[in-house]
Amino acid sequence: MKVTLIKIDYKSRTVLENLFPYYIYDMSEFMGWEPTKEGHYDTYDSSKLDVYWDSDDHVPYFIMADDELAGFVLIRKYPESLSIYDISQYFILRKFKRQGVGKQALKQIVKLYPGQWQIRVLLENTGALKFWLSAVSDVVGEQYQLEEDIDVDLKMNFIRFKTNKDV
Repeated sequence: MKVTLIKIDYKSRTVLENLFPYYIYDMSEFMGWEPTKEGHYDTYDSSKLDVYWDSDDHVPYFIMADDELAGFVLIRKYPESLSIYDISQYFILRKFKRQGVGKQALKQIVKLYPGQWQIRVLLENTGALKFWLSAVSDVVGEQYQLEEDIDVDLKMNFIRFKTNKDV
């Protein structure tokens, strides 16, 4: 399966906004979020996405698999340390999970942005942690650190590693 990244331009923002409720639904398992009274998981304030078109420190991408929309990744410079790239949100549609799409996308991302990286994972999301440790190992071997740390007010697993252009 051929995986590609496509930078999301402003006119395609609505596609990202349409995918976001699926991301919220997936995360609700760990965050305890409830659907609206109408049964939707659309409680995310889409104005929080504005920064991805207003700031050079934030970049949104669609993840494509064989030219089909497979998910998205939102990359930013971490606010606590602007020298670190941070995956703010990462979402793969269920159809594409466990097919290598997420791992291939990570390899492309870190090649585009070589340097210091971190990936934050909710403590309860053991499946995501297993995926990320495997994906990061594919990129840098065992040259990463896994530690618990605080992100704003939430204790999370942080995977920290460094890449160069030769990934």
